[in-house]
Amino acid sequence: MKILAAALHFSALAAIVPVLSAQTLNLSSSFVNQVKNRATLSIQFELDAHLTKPHPVERSGDDGDVHMAGRAPEVQLPMVVEIMNAGEKDQSASVKLMNGTPAGQTIAVTGAWRIWFEHPSQDEQTQGDSVEVPANSNPNHVFEIHPVTAFGGNDIGDSSLVPIEDPKNGHLYAAYSAGVAFGRYEKLEATVEVSDTAVSITSKQVGYNYTEFELEPAGKAQQTPDGFFVLANVYDTSDDETPVTAAPRRMVFVAKTETAKELLSLPPGGRMHVLGIPRVNLAEVAAVQPGKAVDLPLPYEMIVVAVLPDEESNVASTHAASSHPAKPNGPGRKR
Repeated sequence: MKILAAALHFSALAAIVPVLSAQTLNLSSSFVNQVKNRATLSIQFELDAHLTKPHPVERSGDDGDVHMAGRAPEVQLPMVVEIMNAGEKDQSASVKLMNGTPAGQTIAVTGAWRIWFEHPSQDEQTQGDSVEVPANSNPNHVFEIHPVTAFGGNDIGDSSLVPIEDPKNGHLYAAYSAGVAFGRYEKLEATVEVSDTAVSITSKQVGYNYTEFELEPAGKAQQTPDGFFVLANVYDTSDDETPVTAAPRRMVFVAKTETAKELLSLPPGGRMHVLGIPRVNLAEVAAVQPGKAVDLPLPYEMIVVAVLPDEESNVASTHAASSHPAKPNGPGRKR
């Protein structure tokens, strides 16, 4: 697909360019450059549709989140906003605010931006095109603010970016194992085309959201205004000797959360047992040489959303609820 010169609004591009795939996302280069090395994004979110209560906590889509769909001038794409651990007491004020906000009203939202081809449209999604009012809380989308760190006047990052736990019986969410999820991430392919004004990413639909793994930093963490980035080797909890990725992958830590505090306290050679969710690594996408379309492995990175207990694993491959693991127990251990 040939990317034409465009500013933030791309409606002309969508009208004249043939569709390569049902999962193609066209972004403004200025937007990509704005967010590629940032952990979070702040938006004025026009809340159109939402769940009234969080999902239960079990496995797969029963992840304890609460979904909201809407629109934002800073994004100009179909999008969803998700609060982690929305059933916990600390998030009750935000859930109450969500339920009390009439459709179409605006709420200030900050959180980790996320592009992932989990719920793609059958048509191309082009940043700047008119965004229809969503009919439900989970419309076709590839852009999210997930997890939310501030909702309205509520600062919830430090209380929601923690292990996903059922507020009634205390069992933890059963995430995907690193071997399963990263095995899938490493095989993903994409077509990327970059110009001075636009970036196009085409990828097949993929899921594998919450993943449990161990990370070992492969270098020094780089601080940004809103978080930290660090390259890290990735291990499955069942094998602490062999990394499950071909090379170190970039990890994203949101500032002022338990995950960031744990990273900064990690001793040399230490590892962290964590829960993470994948997103497209826009820094690697933006580094593609401008010109014709390039086929390559889908660049991805992981948002580290919780520090997990060291003493036991709780991966979905067991297909059973966990026992009752303890809360995280301080700085990561050194192997």
